Amino acid sequence: MPLPLIGITMGDPTGIGPEIIVKALSMEEPFQDCRPIVFGDHDVLLKTIKMLDLSTTAETFEKIPEGDYFPKKIFLLPLSHLNASSLHFGKPDRACAVAMVKYIEEAVKWVRRGKVDAITTCPINKEAINAAGYSFPGHTELLAHLVGGASVAMMFLGSRWKVVLVTTHLPIKEVSKSITRSRVLSTIRLTDEGLKKYFGIIHPKIAVLGLNPHCGEEGLLGEEEEMEIIPAIREARSQAVEVEGPFPADSFFDLSGHYVFDAVISMYHDQGLIPIKMFDFKEAVNFTLGLPFIRTSVGHGTAYDIAGSGLADPTNLVKAISIASKLSKLKRDF
Repeated sequence: MPLPLIGITMGDPTGIGPEIIVKALSMEEPFQDCRPIVFGDHDVLLKTIKMLDLSTTAETFEKIPEGDYFPKKIFLLPLSHLNASSLHFGKPDRACAVAMVKYIEEAVKWVRRGKVDAITTCPINKEAINAAGYSFPGHTELLAHLVGGASVAMMFLGSRWKVVLVTTHLPIKEVSKSITRSRVLSTIRLTDEGLKKYFGIIHPKIAVLGLNPHCGEEGLLGEEEEMEIIPAIREARSQAVEVEGPFPADSFFDLSGHYVFDAVISMYHDQGLIPIKMFDFKEAVNFTLGLPFIRTSVGHGTAYDIAGSGLADPTNLVKAISIASKLSKLKRDF
């Protein structure tokens, strides 16, 4: 059986997406796991290759390439025709915003039609796409929209933990009212189903964190645990899901502790991502639960502070491609 075909979206043309793609696909490692193709812009990739002074080539195609896939040969589906010489790193214009969304839209079409086995996405600029008329707080929400409003959740995969978020890109002042029984329950279910389907864990064990300090101290420090989180856990248990909690978030991620859980459900973005990124900053990869296909993503942003400098590290993208490939193989065997 051939290696999985993985579609990689270029992300923001003025961020580090093009650079990490060129660097990653100039290495041996991704090609050991898959056949990668890129959804992006030809001139932007050529400019990046020239900047990095590599012998890598970018070969455009319309149909899935049947030739050999090997390092320093990038197969590219050109979906935009940006004037690469006029782009400014860290300053995406409307054309860039439209392009980065188009890469995602086309990749979703390909994976849903079975033309690729999974997709891996490079970072986009949320402010830019919103200014261009795409009213989504992030990649995950855009992907959910493209498949008809599916219930989704962000799972971050690290060497020690799998962390799933109940809420994602929300201001802190909005988090509390978004912690509802139905939302927590939905996240527990998605986690349980995802661990079984994609990771082959027959009886997943799931931990749920509280929202407030000390899980609310019986309502003294907040009522979300008693009113929303604990009822969701109880309902999940009644549906034969093996879930425990809520656990105080400040002590749960003790590195010296021994954890028997297959995944940890966090109430909000930084609560779950600070510990996993402290431990696995270069390795932690974003995997979207609830989509009808496999999607992984780098765990970092557009990194405008180093875009165009040649300093971007492709390690996380290589890891995201590898995980997409391995999950594709597991799903085909499931």
